[in-house]
Amino acid sequence: MEEMKALTVIDGKSLLALDVEPPRFIVDRLMPVGLHILSGSAKVGKSWLSLWLCQQVSTGGRVWDFETCKCGTLYLALEDTIDRLHFRLSHITDAGSEQSFFATEADNLSGSLLAQLEKHLRDYPDTGFIVIDTLQRVRGVALEKNAYANDYDEIGRLKAFADSHRVALLLVHHVRKMPDSDPFNMVSGSVGIIGAVDSMYVLEKDKRTENKATLHVTGRDIEDMQLMLEFDRDATVWRFVSYLSGEKTEDGMAAALAAFLSSRSGFTGTATELLDGLRGIDSSLNYSPNSLTRAMKEHALVLEKRHHITMTFARTKSARLVSLSMNDGDNGYTHGGTAETASPAPESDGDNEYTHRGTAETASPTPKGDGISTEGVCV
Repeated sequence: MEEMKALTVIDGKSLLALDVEPPRFIVDRLMPVGLHILSGSAKVGKSWLSLWLCQQVSTGGRVWDFETCKCGTLYLALEDTIDRLHFRLSHITDAGSEQSFFATEADNLSGSLLAQLEKHLRDYPDTGFIVIDTLQRVRGVALEKNAYANDYDEIGRLKAFADSHRVALLLVHHVRKMPDSDPFNMVSGSVGIIGAVDSMYVLEKDKRTENKATLHVTGRDIEDMQLMLEFDRDATVWRFVSYLSGEKTEDGMAAALAAFLSSRSGFTGTATELLDGLRGIDSSLNYSPNSLTRAMKEHALVLEKRHHITMTFARTKSARLVSLSMNDGDNGYTHGGTAETASPAPESDGDNEYTHRGTAETASPTPKGDGISTEGVCV
């Protein structure tokens, strides 16, 4: 009889004591690292949106109301030709990015697709965002399982790849023709697909001839949102119109941090000491030291890009320290397998703000030791 393997358990107090990193976002509030799926009717504009996302992320431009973590991108346009890609990209921008790469052919999941992606990450380690357009083009040979098992197995392999390499992987997919009151139920395939991905985006028009569409957003690490978009046919990009739901307002933390740092060269101390200083500026701030630290990490992109506040977190034998500084501009981000700080990377000819981790990484506790452990913004 095979020996039983005991469960690995942890008590609640120890669980909360872990130094666990919050999700890292490629597009703030909208797309963290992990596996995501963008669905919509045929020819609704999914590919135009995906191509524009690659352009914005690779140049560090905003995606509507959301900041991005500048990094390399890879767009597998498996239903297009190089000529069509040239045509589309030339409509979106006059200047292509050297951090954005394209391919019109790739193997499938039964073949060497994952090996091809891994080689690209080795060759271009700053890659942080990958689009596969479309999912159907890379699906493998169906095994003798039911539809749910096949879907979950294939999507699970793509999710494991995205998680282990700490990239955002976006699958472009279709919806069923039959309407549903819940747009996410219209994603083509079994619930094995929507159950395995981290986030879902459904681009939906009321009428095909209309320029406006609703982008429905939901996911494990993001808030549910509905964004009204309008397709600009001259610029061939989706413009932001308004929030239908999910609009978020700042609670004063960023303003208090900016005011706190404006009268000093910087700050290094514990989260408790920082919170005491912030409450001297805004007594309404409703944070504990732990929740303040978590909130700063979660809003690191916005704090740096909009308020020019950079941060570094370190752990010594006796305390966890946070160091803050405020500069005059936005110098980008460092995303590395051995990231040292959350501060801007020094300028170089390579302009690699994002360095991809080639090995599996999990949200495990920071190792304890004599040295100092630091955490990065986009790591």
